[in-house]
Amino acid sequence: MKALILVFLATMSFLSYAEMEGVPLIKTEDGHFEVHASINDVKAKFILDTGVTGTVIFSQNLDVFGIKTNKNRIDGVRIGDADAGKIATMPVDIAQFSIGKKQLRLKSIFSNDSSSRFTPEVMGIIGNDALIELNALLDVKNAKLLLPDGQTDLDKFLTATSDKPYNIVTLQKSPMGFSFVDALLAERKVRLLVDTGAPEIVLDESVLKSFGLDLQDHPTAKTVIGDGIELPMKVFKNGLITFGHTTISDDFFTTDFTALMNAVNVEDQPRLIGVLGNKHLAQMSTIIDVASAKLYIKP
Repeated sequence: MKALILVFLATMSFLSYAEMEGVPLIKTEDGHFEVHASINDVKAKFILDTGVTGTVIFSQNLDVFGIKTNKNRIDGVRIGDADAGKIATMPVDIAQFSIGKKQLRLKSIFSNDSSSRFTPEVMGIIGNDALIELNALLDVKNAKLLLPDGQTDLDKFLTATSDKPYNIVTLQKSPMGFSFVDALLAERKVRLLVDTGAPEIVLDESVLKSFGLDLQDHPTAKTVIGDGIELPMKVFKNGLITFGHTTISDDFFTTDFTALMNAVNVEDQPRLIGVLGNKHLAQMSTIIDVASAKLYIKP
């Protein structure tokens, strides 16, 4: 899986704050965001993914950027069960990294072989490490990455783009660098990973079954995990999930998030049960502020 976008800002309002650089994003057919960035002075296409804690270059593309590997490996986490959800990941050193006109100070990112879900021209994934350093805002509905110079830019933008104050939902941060949003599902307090690498809300199959919710087989939907393996998906019909003052009503797909839940769930905290992806983030006209751990939802 990793593993909807319409322009809504009035042109005059957006141009009034041209000092906030807007980097256009490309929405793919399968619901991901693509963005151009430069690493080691090589400009390339990347997936923009708030569900990834650190920027990744796919291992087969390291030579393109003149990057050498080292022998230090860590276990990354991806979709799947306790075994399939692990992926060998290597820290790698870089000399230069920029998005739009902004240069980042990051000198170490990561490499792994998680490219099978994407087209060959995609060289890697831009993660939360870059978004946090840039204090970037991700305008999901309008497919823009906004790069403010300071808090004043953000305040002016929020005032200019809505005649009512945005609903602000505070995100929860994990020590691993993930951003979670608390929600209410079937009268239970739960958490979802804020994940622009996912096309929509996807929930853990085993958790929903433990809640006593009825799941149905989907005729075509599949989850792609490591080595291109496809797993059939189930669907939770006519579900309701509430985020702050906003409720989403839809049919929600389910899959196996065991590895992710094992890695990030904390005792005495709401249970992580899945991801909040682009389709529903766009429906709520969401602006994601990873650095400040906030969702701005247009009323």
